Formats: sequence, structure tokens, C-alpha cells
Amino acid sequence: MKHIVDNVNKMDLRIKTLDLAGRVPGPDSIELLRVELYYDGEYGPLSGARVRYARDGVEQENGFPIDLQKKAFVATVPIQEAGLEEELQKIGPEIARIVYEDLAKSRHRPGMPSFTEQE
Repeated sequence: MKHIVDNVNKMDLRIKTLDLAGRVPGPDSIELLRVELYYDGEYGPLSGARVRYARDGVEQENGFPIDLQKKAFVATVPIQEAGLEEELQKIGPEIARIVYEDLAKSRHRPGMPSFTEQE
């Protein structure tokens, strides 16, 4: 897990990454690489995460924020192509499912915060 300090929101965060490559059928124009989960040291995993992706084989600097409780992407501003946002919204629930399954497994790992599964 990577550790960062968010001075703006006064939060001490850890980031856990889950590989998405080949696990989620995504749109043809982008490749979904991984999802980054944010953990607040005091409260555990947050519902907001970021999906990292590549275009033409090049990882993009900004990923897509996703609300795991709503199982939906919350901002896809970098996407200009017609229909691409709709394709991404269709796979939001699948990404949330992958995350919740991994977090359910981590409940049994010492030192790893748990996350209440949302259905």
C-alpha cells in the first residue's frame, strides 16, 4: 500500500491498488489498468476510488473517479467520444463487484481495514 498525506482535507491516506487488466471488458478505445482504493487511517476504506486507464497503450495521467457505493463513474470529463461514457457506466457495477470481493477477502488479513459490502 502506498501512503499519502492530503493536507487540504487533513487526511492521512493509504492507497491500495487492484489490477483490472483482463478482468473487466472495457470499451475498445481504452484499456482499464487498475483501480486505486483510498483508505483513511481513522475510518478505513472510502467509497470513492480512481480507475486508471491507457489510451493507445499510454497510461493517462488522470484516471476516472468512481463511487463504489453507487457503482458508477462520477466524472468522465476527459472522454470526448460519443457513447464512451455510456459504455463506462455499464461496467461500473462490475468494477465495484471486483473491489467488494477483494475487500471481503481482506477482512481476514491482520492490519487490513474491512469495508461494508454494498448491494
